[in-house]
Amino acid sequence: MTATKVDDLRPGHWADPLDELQVENLHRITPTLYRSAQPRRANVAALQSLGIRTIVSLRSFNDDRKVFAGSGIRLVRVPINTWSIDDAKVLRALVAIREAEKQGPVLIHCMHGADRTGVVAAVYRMAVQGWDKESARHEMLRGGYGYHTLWRNIPRYIERLDPLKMGHALAHAPVIPVVS
Repeated sequence: MTATKVDDLRPGHWADPLDELQVENLHRITPTLYRSAQPRRANVAALQSLGIRTIVSLRSFNDDRKVFAGSGIRLVRVPINTWSIDDAKVLRALVAIREAEKQGPVLIHCMHGADRTGVVAAVYRMAVQGWDKESARHEMLRGGYGYHTLWRNIPRYIERLDPLKMGHALAHAPVIPVVS
């Protein structure tokens, strides 16, 4: 009997792990959207090799200016506190992604690439890609991104979310100024 690899058990529609690039928690969600933990200076070349044109940081208290100085990668910051996630903040992140994707591939991240990034990715899956709530929640919690169970508000937020309403809001949202 042969051993089953973890990758063999991972549903094919979940984000693809890109471990070979040695960027912490890096996954490809779509051909133009990636997710990761906080990038480091040593990761810039790997991200450039993917064609990343914009970084959308969900961190509230830190920015990416030192890491990406002189890289040519555009920086956008949509601060979200892990303990205070709501539709308005998630919508701002989705609008930032939508606008950034017009210029090329985008990377979204928070500190660990697990919790805030997981919420935004899950809502993207539902509001943009039409995933059902259970599939998006399952990927967020079981996709190997390191979801921290102490953030019980995150699954509750997903449970309360109206994906159709969020998709409609995104489709009709003007460009919202974001912190760079």
